[in-house]
Amino acid sequence: MERLEVHGFRNLDETQLRPHPHVNVVIGPNGAGKTSLLEAIYFLSRVRSFRTRQSDRLIRWGADEARVIAGRGQDRLGVARSPGHTRLRLNGADASTRSALAARLPVQLINTEHQRLLLDGPRVRRQFLDWGTFHLEPGYRALAQRYQHALRQRNAALRVGDRRSEQAWTPVLIHCATAVDAARHRFIQALRPTWADLARQWLGLENLELRYYRGAAAEAPWEDVLDEQLERDRTAGFTHRGPHRADLLLSRERIPAADALSRGQQKLLVVALLVAEVQLWARQGLAPLLLIDDLPAELDPVHLRTVLHTVTDQPTQIFLTAIDGDALPVNLPPGHWYDVREGSLSAMV
Repeated sequence: MERLEVHGFRNLDETQLRPHPHVNVVIGPNGAGKTSLLEAIYFLSRVRSFRTRQSDRLIRWGADEARVIAGRGQDRLGVARSPGHTRLRLNGADASTRSALAARLPVQLINTEHQRLLLDGPRVRRQFLDWGTFHLEPGYRALAQRYQHALRQRNAALRVGDRRSEQAWTPVLIHCATAVDAARHRFIQALRPTWADLARQWLGLENLELRYYRGAAAEAPWEDVLDEQLERDRTAGFTHRGPHRADLLLSRERIPAADALSRGQQKLLVVALLVAEVQLWARQGLAPLLLIDDLPAELDPVHLRTVLHTVTDQPTQIFLTAIDGDALPVNLPPGHWYDVREGSLSAMV
């Protein structure tokens, strides 16, 4: 990203940056606007916030809209949120889907909430699976949407006992489930070696496992899985098994990581997963952005230095925030440093 503009967003003043292509460090006290800057970049890519589901809260008090614009290579991306409405722009024209922006600006976020990936329910991990697979396989989003549509139609038929509709949608569901399952499996297979190397280096532990649970215990074809569950599905009025029940399982010697590891080890394990995904995307030529919010508050100085050495050793564009620059390692690569105070961002000399 060569240029970034932020207007009317949260507590930030009007901001225009020409970020460094590699390392960008933002220093400032709590509430000054550091996280808001990362949130603006994230919103531009994902068209949603990582802090709230209420997008209208992104609009600065007294502003008509929150607007973020970026230039990246030949692309000009923009997103604007006015009360109740979001508008997407790509290269001077309206964009109809958020995936159009996300595909051109892949972002990964590491913040104080990253441990939720391990401790929360399967839905959070399915989102991780879907975003990771989306960036590796261009047709995945449309495929996942077809699966969800077929699932809704089959469930509607099951609820009312419409056997004809149920039987019509089941083959569609099977076809899409097979393809979604295979795409996710390819993503995890590609991710696992890098994650295992990072986890081993950072934690010094062996026998760490990353497994994809596809939404059914057996490896049987989805046709057999649905046939076996058919009467149960008809009684309950919904589809019990399928990729919509998938999960990502992190463990050590088959014991869930949430039980087998300390809190500090869990944090490093999840950070390794997120960084491995960024490195995988980079190897595919996607040029992802890595947003790291206040990592010194999460890791001790030794592990902080190790993690930041790993991420800055790659040619990924990074936005890194901290309350105090002295908490960061002294050997960070050259880059741009910014100071933010009461929403006003300025370059540090």
